[in-house]
Amino acid sequence: MVSARSQLSETQPFMDHELIKESRVCFMNESNRIAETGERFIKYFLRNATPEGVLFKTIKEITVEMNIPHQTLSRVLKNLESHEIIYRRNGIIGLWKN
Repeated sequence: MVSARSQLSETQPFMDHELIKESRVCFMNESNRIAETGERFIKYFLRNATPEGVLFKTIKEITVEMNIPHQTLSRVLKNLESHEIIYRRNGIIGLWKN
């Protein structure tokens, strides 16, 4: 019998540790607070995204669940977008596929 966790990892098109590593590079020139929040967001994204790498949560839901200010989350998302780690379209946050 195959566990649900292993089925999820087989269908997951991205590697958790590689994504965290890439995101750290994105925040090298940012303050420690933004860098820490960026890493927290990536971990949150990995926990809550679909196996295809799509997060169906509003900015408000994310800020409440992560307990961070809207302005900080916006800065993190803009940084990740500019490095083409994520994209935002019509209320979803998706992971760019290489």
